[in-house]
Amino acid sequence: MWLNSKNKLRKKVEKLRNLFKKNELKNLIYIQENKPCNEQTIKGLFRSIVEPILDGNVESLVLCRLEEKSQQNFNGILKRLEYSNAKVYDFSDAPIKESFENVLKENIWDKTEFIYILSQRYGAVLAFDYQNSEIEGFAEIYIMHNSKLLSDSFEIINSNSKVDLNDWQEKWHPDRRDNETLNNSIRKIIELLDETNQEVLLSEMEKEFIKDTSNLTEKSDSASRLDFFSNKANHIAHEIRNQLSICDLYSTIVQKQLAKVELKNEEVEKSLTKALDCIQKSLKIASNSLLDLKSLNNNNFEILELPELIKTAIELAKVYANDKDIQISHEHHENYEPAQTQVLADEQKFLSVLINLIKNAVESIEKAGKINIKTKVCEKTIEILISNNGNPITKELQGKIYEEGFTTKTTGCGLGLYICKKALEEQFGQLELKKSDDISTEFKITLPRI
Repeated sequence: MWLNSKNKLRKKVEKLRNLFKKNELKNLIYIQENKPCNEQTIKGLFRSIVEPILDGNVESLVLCRLEEKSQQNFNGILKRLEYSNAKVYDFSDAPIKESFENVLKENIWDKTEFIYILSQRYGAVLAFDYQNSEIEGFAEIYIMHNSKLLSDSFEIINSNSKVDLNDWQEKWHPDRRDNETLNNSIRKIIELLDETNQEVLLSEMEKEFIKDTSNLTEKSDSASRLDFFSNKANHIAHEIRNQLSICDLYSTIVQKQLAKVELKNEEVEKSLTKALDCIQKSLKIASNSLLDLKSLNNNNFEILELPELIKTAIELAKVYANDKDIQISHEHHENYEPAQTQVLADEQKFLSVLINLIKNAVESIEKAGKINIKTKVCEKTIEILISNNGNPITKELQGKIYEEGFTTKTTGCGLGLYICKKALEEQFGQLELKKSDDISTEFKITLPRI
């Protein structure tokens, strides 16, 4: 009786444990903190791990879990595995092949995929997860070669196997190997491979663009031309957004790592925290700006507090004045009620306008100077006056500054003020140059009061 009760209790405990099992492979992926890789790179890594045992036809153990799309991508190499000297155990939700024994005990791995190889003198593991990545078309990865750390992934995989795989580990002892330098080198190669793959992709896009543009010159239909450029804009915006997502991902990692470190210098800690916050806000602005490539009408109007918007813009734009002695100030009348300084605007687009105007002001100042932002509440409008004591805009150029493509900078594209003016007009506002002389240059933004 006592033994039966004990066995029942053990089964209940085991059942509870199973309910709370987690995807520990994702933990390995997160801890290793590799850069996300695109699909082409994942294909190359998969082949590089499996092909050594195929080329040598060596006796080996192969553990794998693949989603249906990956099964199709790796169909050729999986067929070669069928006729190799490898024992293959399949952990996929949808079995890969009848010849591979499917030993998945429970579906606890969600969309995480892996390939694990073990033989006499060779061991490697690649775990990857497209769903875990914040970037569409990219996968977060964990990779390890000839290391005692292979035991970590082996134990996780074995714990969810219907058959005990420990004999294979005892046979080839991956725990006796360790080569940290080799693994660091491999991860560097992966980063370079992924960058090369992305460059090839962009090169192919450029070739396609040139080809399509040459075909387009023969068309006179304006609708066809608009469709062409719209499709290209969508494609380019998507690729740029991917890179911004990578920046966002790694700024988050830096933020998490910073939280683990106890900094003794409070000023340094505040500076780093502030810098990360600025990076996040700038990424949001850049990401939002890309929407202009996808749609001509995408304003997200909200009721916003103007003083807070200006404060945020100043913080984000300060980076442009790092190597100069420039004071950026904001004059705001204390007697204004909060409701008086509320505006209806698209936050990210409006911030982008303010930052652009402050950046232009910074660039007009050679070494030292002042930039002043003043808000003025009128009967039906709110005015924002942005002035600086830098080099003036000549009278000959003042009438051209809003023209698309016009610029006085050697590296400029002539879109800054043009985009600012258009963005404000979309938000029922106006941008004008009030004056520019040897004393000061002043731009005025006018917005309707709510």
